[in-house]
Amino acid sequence: MPKLLLDSTGRNGVTERFISRSSTAPDAQRAHTLFGRGQLKIRVALFDEAQAIVDLTNTLFCEREHYSRLSFSSRSDVEQLMSQGKFILAENDTAIVGYAYLQPCMEASRLEFLAVSPQQQRTGIGSQLLEAVERLSSSMRCLFMHVQVVNLNWETLKFCRRRGYVAFAIAPLDRQQTVSPHCHIVRMCKQLDNHGSEF
Repeated sequence: MPKLLLDSTGRNGVTERFISRSSTAPDAQRAHTLFGRGQLKIRVALFDEAQAIVDLTNTLFCEREHYSRLSFSSRSDVEQLMSQGKFILAENDTAIVGYAYLQPCMEASRLEFLAVSPQQQRTGIGSQLLEAVERLSSSMRCLFMHVQVVNLNWETLKFCRRRGYVAFAIAPLDRQQTVSPHCHIVRMCKQLDNHGSEF
């Protein structure tokens, strides 16, 4: 199941730069080995790649309940979000295999969404995307990273906790409803290291 990180709003600009780096981390080496050829690249999406993001989203979520909660089901939606934040892409030699959507803010950046193609999960790509958005935020002197995760998504909760995120609040899935003990949003936060961070 693709990882789904849900959040609300937030606006700021991001410098348009590549954010890939050499595959020195264990996850990066593992992903490179599993792909068999070429190197995984993590980079900021270009404006003309909006349709490719829509196509991948449709492939991942067209039959899932979460899809109705997404706000970028068309090219114009993605282009609008690009004006507020940045889509970070993971791609191999042949295709985009994952992405994250980040809305940076000096006090607390928001990672609103992170997804990896089912065929490429458990290869370290999700970890590399998360690390990339954290490095991008740190380079902009952002202090914290916020994510929101549906409590039933145990794998994503564990994924975030292993990477230093701490739950600090819960919220209802629907603003018109009260918090349900069975299904709600868990708000998580991580303090970013702004010392010596390069991007």
